[in-house]
Amino acid sequence: MKRIRHILVVFLIFSWFHESKSQSVENVDSLKSALSDAEGPNRIDILNLLATNLRESEQELALSYALQAELLAHSLQDIAGESLAKENIGWIFYRRGKWLKSFEYTADAYELAIQSKDNIVAARLLNSMGALYYEQNNFALAIEHFKKAYAFSKEEGDLYTEIRSLNNVAFNFSQMKEYDSALYYANYSIQLNKKSGSPYLTAFANRVVGDVYFNRGQYDSAAIIFQSSLEDSRTQKVKSTEASVIHRLGATYLKLGKLDEAEKILKEGVKVSEENKFLDELAKSHKYLSQVYEAKGDLINAFDQQKTYLILNDSLVDKGNTDRIALLQGMFQENLDKSELDLLKAQNENQAQRIKLNRRNNWILGIAIVLILSLLVWLYFLNRNIKRYNKYLLQQKALIKDQNKEFEAKSIQLTKINETKNKLFSILGHDLKGPVGQVKSVVDLLVKGMLSRDEFDQLVKILNKDIDTVYFTLNNTLKWSMSQMEGFRIKKNTLNLSKIVDSTITLIDSQLIEKNISILNSMPEKVKVYADSDLMEVVIRNILNNAVKFSKRNEKIEISVSNQNHFVKWCVLDHGIGMTKDQIKEILGIDYAITNSQQGTDMEKGSGLGLQLCKEFIRMNGGEIFIESTIGKGTKICVTIPEKDLTDEVNTLRNKEFFQS
Repeated sequence: MKRIRHILVVFLIFSWFHESKSQSVENVDSLKSALSDAEGPNRIDILNLLATNLRESEQELALSYALQAELLAHSLQDIAGESLAKENIGWIFYRRGKWLKSFEYTADAYELAIQSKDNIVAARLLNSMGALYYEQNNFALAIEHFKKAYAFSKEEGDLYTEIRSLNNVAFNFSQMKEYDSALYYANYSIQLNKKSGSPYLTAFANRVVGDVYFNRGQYDSAAIIFQSSLEDSRTQKVKSTEASVIHRLGATYLKLGKLDEAEKILKEGVKVSEENKFLDELAKSHKYLSQVYEAKGDLINAFDQQKTYLILNDSLVDKGNTDRIALLQGMFQENLDKSELDLLKAQNENQAQRIKLNRRNNWILGIAIVLILSLLVWLYFLNRNIKRYNKYLLQQKALIKDQNKEFEAKSIQLTKINETKNKLFSILGHDLKGPVGQVKSVVDLLVKGMLSRDEFDQLVKILNKDIDTVYFTLNNTLKWSMSQMEGFRIKKNTLNLSKIVDSTITLIDSQLIEKNISILNSMPEKVKVYADSDLMEVVIRNILNNAVKFSKRNEKIEISVSNQNHFVKWCVLDHGIGMTKDQIKEILGIDYAITNSQQGTDMEKGSGLGLQLCKEFIRMNGGEIFIESTIGKGTKICVTIPEKDLTDEVNTLRNKEFFQS
């Protein structure tokens, strides 16, 4: 009965794609009216229909319906209904970029779909799982899930999911730059639409074709295809596809030199993306608008659009990295469980092979008693088979041993990651609690009118110092976290080191004034180095910040630079409290050692991460860091940076040996 009900659900969903936009709204309104009187399984069906129909256009409302359906289906033990509700919830979380939650709901929904033998919903869930693998840039595994979804949906006659699966396969091939395969699957999807007389997801298929033409430089053809895709997405009322096609069409007009058309369509893209909170599409629309204004010579608007794009993009990158780490951990645990299950199956199969072999040997020995003449022949073949099976069993044993070692290594790696994460959280929690608590106390006193103007001004200066420290700690933690991400890349180019140092001195000017510390900078006006500018800014600021932090009042800090063997040696000397040999050894070690930071001479706080960042980032740029220190007399920290692009590894190794000696 449940099986028939869910087939009807999918049939109704498909029938809506044949209707006009106004008729689709009428059907939603009819379902909303029917919902007030519906009970039991019928209410679950209507809630799931509403969630499925609205999840691309009105996500908040769709999520509300899906959550109601999940709760009711679980209470009524309706496995199929609960599976469909979880599928909708997982997809909505995917659209919102909450990948770990999407993965959890999708995995649970798939298990329920398999239990209820509902291949229609299982095919939809395989598409969702493939989308999550796409977010991990694992396109091959994503394509495998989409093809499996296509096979399920074709077997069940689910035309909508068939076409959706083909479109997803095409899109992932385009991301792998396998454009011929991408065109094949996209055109196959379009032809399937034409044969069935249905407008299922033609906008998405045409978008993939347009991407291929764009990447091949066929901009006129790309523009035509994107225009067709845009019309289809608006007809089908799929806002996510509409927003993604608009910025592609704008980029195509920009390539063709049609600047007015590009400006107009990209402004529409900004409006659609803002209304529907599509942050990725919104960022790209601002990016291309900036390029359009730059081409027109309108540099003010170009700057404003670029600034908006950078803010959105930084936010998306930070959030994407955080969600990607969480999703990787979730998928790693599931894969670990699956590997353990596969190992048990392999062991059972090996045991079955042994039993089978023993039975065969007994049978041969029984026949040998009667047929003595054939005994030698049978023994010959038996011996050969035994050797073959023993070799196979030894190979299996070695394979299992290797797998166990790999699992142990992964377990140790995960333990280290958790330890580092816990320590970072502990440091951040400790450093944030005090300043935030002080801010709250001051605000509470201010609201109650218990602070005078002079008292407030004094407290603001103290709070500003604490907040600067917290901001510096958070920035270091973010930079360190990004450097640990898989796929992190540095961008080296020729830089003026003097300019970065001067800029950093300006940033810490208030700290210098507060402790009456003078800086003696003997650097020339231009010192060229070949490195990543962002990483070098972090290194220089941390070293100078530490010099100020551990210097006594009324002291001076000396900055010097020299050239040796195609490397620039930049040094900072302070006359502060100094470090022990053990502290220097721990900082310069091969591995990370996030320690509790010493307090500065004015009780300044730190995270213990600064010099670790310096060590890692300098080595990423092909240089090295050196520390000389005497307790009570001060510390001299030097870093070496290549003057230009050095591709000869032998020269690099010789240079390191020279400085270390």
